Amino acid sequence: MHTTDTIRKYKIFSEEDWADIVFDKYALIEVYAKNITFHCTEIEGSLYLRGEGCRFPELKYIAGNLSIDAKYCELPVLETVERHFTMHCHTMMNELRKVRGNFKCIVDATFKNLETIGGCIAVKNATVHTRNGKLLKTRDVIPVQYQFQADELLKDDIFDINILGDNIIIPHREIRGKITIVGKNVSFPNLEFVHGTLRIRSEYHIGHKFTHHFPMLKKLIGNLKFENTGVSFPVLQETSGSIHMENGSYVTFPALEKSGNIMLNGGSRGAFPVLTDIIGNFMYNGSEKCELNALRYVKGFFNTYNTFAPNIAEVGDLIIHEIYRFEHLQKVNGKIQFLYNVNPATDFKSLEYLGEWGDSRMKDLKFPALECINNYLYGTYDGFEYIAKNIYFKINNNLHLTKDYFIISRTSFPYIFQEKRYPMRKLVAILKLRHSSFQNFKTREYERQWESFNTPFFTKVLGKIESLWTEVEPMKYEEFFKAEDRNFKLFCFSYYGVGNLMKKLESRKINEKEIEIAYEEYDENGNEKLIQKVNRYEVHEIENRKLGVFIWGSRAEYSYAVKCWCPSTEKEHWLWIESDYKSDALTAIASTFRIHSNLIPYIKCLKRQGDLLICELKEKVTPTGEIRPLTASEYFNLLRAET
Repeated sequence: MHTTDTIRKYKIFSEEDWADIVFDKYALIEVYAKNITFHCTEIEGSLYLRGEGCRFPELKYIAGNLSIDAKYCELPVLETVERHFTMHCHTMMNELRKVRGNFKCIVDATFKNLETIGGCIAVKNATVHTRNGKLLKTRDVIPVQYQFQADELLKDDIFDINILGDNIIIPHREIRGKITIVGKNVSFPNLEFVHGTLRIRSEYHIGHKFTHHFPMLKKLIGNLKFENTGVSFPVLQETSGSIHMENGSYVTFPALEKSGNIMLNGGSRGAFPVLTDIIGNFMYNGSEKCELNALRYVKGFFNTYNTFAPNIAEVGDLIIHEIYRFEHLQKVNGKIQFLYNVNPATDFKSLEYLGEWGDSRMKDLKFPALECINNYLYGTYDGFEYIAKNIYFKINNNLHLTKDYFIISRTSFPYIFQEKRYPMRKLVAILKLRHSSFQNFKTREYERQWESFNTPFFTKVLGKIESLWTEVEPMKYEEFFKAEDRNFKLFCFSYYGVGNLMKKLESRKINEKEIEIAYEEYDENGNEKLIQKVNRYEVHEIENRKLGVFIWGSRAEYSYAVKCWCPSTEKEHWLWIESDYKSDALTAIASTFRIHSNLIPYIKCLKRQGDLLICELKEKVTPTGEIRPLTASEYFNLLRAET
């Protein structure tokens, strides 16, 4: 299993470990699993590949570092690495375009689309080609303590500089590389363009304000970061990277119209009087109101905390802290999220389009102009199904359906969109592993186990299952057994049946016991009589590696099931059990009956029909306390009927 330390390090040895990751900027993910495909489009933390043959077919963006230390890995659509990139082994990586930090490669490689490297370049004993040509040398950081060192900088080279001295003048019109400013009163009188990261920080306790000069800087391709400092960019109109302020910084952008992510933390403030577009996220944590009067568009999430944006028209995800009036908001391409209590007074009078809706807590909100929802979870807001493009039905904790496909996931809506979608034909093929006919499915599963939806939209879903029933063959064992999606494989196992799996994979019997039971039966006159029968139970084990769901660690090396026979039909039945009950077959079958502990003294008798367990009580008692399995003696002393 994965291990977590104080820096949130995750070690991945299986797909199950991957499912436990909390994906954020603090996550450092080390993948040791081999020949496994992982499905995600973005990783907020860092990714280190240590296992051969790892594949990330949908991964496009990594916010942290990427280190590739194993052979035959594949990242075919990865476009951006926000921090450092290291490659020690050949990797399929055709779409890489940007590396914001340092770039290190020790094997011959071609990155035909790579055009941006923000940090140092290291190509030791390797030939590396990019879109701009061959990478020839390593960039070292050049310290600039005195003016003569600034004057010696090459005019057309790519370099990283660390300006430590005060009153330094940098004469360049363009700089390609990383600029770090620590000294005071640094001036760039001619600088119009920067391709790289610009970082300004103050080592003074109070910090210094507006001591650096960028009178001509119009465009920056890269990130801006400020720590405990202040500065103005009077003519900067566009930056493609992020603007990040920390520790009480104050920065003004009187001409900035477009930017990437904007994050203002630690008491920092910024002035953006003409900013219209944020091609990323916006987050502000200051105590004073942040005014964004011209802002119209935010591609990523827009966090409204202490922010005034009266003309906002379109956002990705909308995060709301308090009552807010959206006078001109027309599109939310993602979801609406209230961090605290939902206030029905929040005004969405102009909203026309919503990307995702699945939160029933917001049922009291009003949307008078809403015309379309792209993805809607049925039952979370009355009437939304009539304007939804895609209606999702939550069948149980493991399954969501639409009219065209299904998703297997235990995550909540809308996070299920990160999971793989499967066509309805495949669902029918799985259902036919258990059910001999559509009517059998409808009677034994749909009516008993599925959530009931009284709407014509779900009737269409059920009708599609019925229409496909005669067209589709049951899924072949080899097809789902070799599936790389662990959730999909386990879902198929549940329909294939425990007994079929045990026989197919040649399980081993490890325990067997018989017991005499007194069953209640009735004659033709309704008179009760006790019939003594001998029941036999067996415990079988199977190696998890045979199931294809091997979990790292010897304690999870096997899975266990108990085998029993119906007293009336003599047909065999199998039930999964936990390893704690494997040593005694009677205890194993008893462990499948679980009940609140306070009810146990009041049980009159137990009756069982397959997986359906009926408990008859001596008197009415409210269930409370822990839920625990019955012991073997409790179970068999109370069992009176079984079919």
